[in-house]
Amino acid sequence: MLDMNMDRLRGLLVERHVTQDELAVALGINRSTLYRKISEGGKRFTAEEIFKMKDFIPLSDQEVIDIFLTKKVALMRRKEAI
Repeated sequence: MLDMNMDRLRGLLVERHVTQDELAVALGINRSTLYRKISEGGKRFTAEEIFKMKDFIPLSDQEVIDIFLTKKVALMRRKEAI
């Protein structure tokens, strides 16, 4: 099961001055659908939506890993980078 970090995503949205409304439009989904997906822990985001978020927000590869992949995978990637 994936362990998604929606608090990190929310923080980056604020930091990069992107509203959830703007993100919903960029993803091509209804605002209430985006809110629901975030409040449910992000487990229902599709790969296509994640790629769109990466470009729109924008997110680095490491930020995508930190937000959308398991902690174990994120830790392994960090070790590889060192």
